[in-house]
Amino acid sequence: MNKQNIVPDFNMPNHANELSKAEDILEKLKCKFKSYEETKLISNKQYLTLYEETIRILDYIGQLSLSAFNIETKIEEQYFKQYKHLPELAKKLWYEHYEKIHHPYDLLKNRCFKLLDNYDELYLKIYKNVPPNWSPK
Repeated sequence: MNKQNIVPDFNMPNHANELSKAEDILEKLKCKFKSYEETKLISNKQYLTLYEETIRILDYIGQLSLSAFNIETKIEEQYFKQYKHLPELAKKLWYEHYEKIHHPYDLLKNRCFKLLDNYDELYLKIYKNVPPNWSPK
C-alpha cells in the first residue's frame, strides 16, 4: 500500500518568523551566559535576569505551539479515516505527522530548558549553593 501524509488545511499558522526571532533571542542569551561562564562570575541579579528572559521566551514558544496541540484530534481522525483498514499504519503516520508539526517548537523549547539547566549548573559551581530562585526546603 502506498502510504502518504495527509495534508488537509487545518488553518495552522506559519510561525517561521516568530520562531526565528525567538531563536535569535536565545542565541543572544546563550552568548551572555557564555561570557559569565568564561569569567566564572554571575551575580544573583544577572542569574535571575537570564533565567527570567529565558522563561519568557519559553512561554512565548509554548503559546505559539498551542495551535499545533489544537489540531491533534483532527489529524488523528483524518489518518484513521483514510487508513481505516490499517489502524497500525494510521497510528504510525498520524504520530509522524503530529511530531513533524511540533518539531520546530520542541527544538526551541528544549534549547530553553538546556539553557536553564546550564544557568543552574554554573551558579551551583560558582557559589556551591542553590540559585536564588530555588525555593528553600
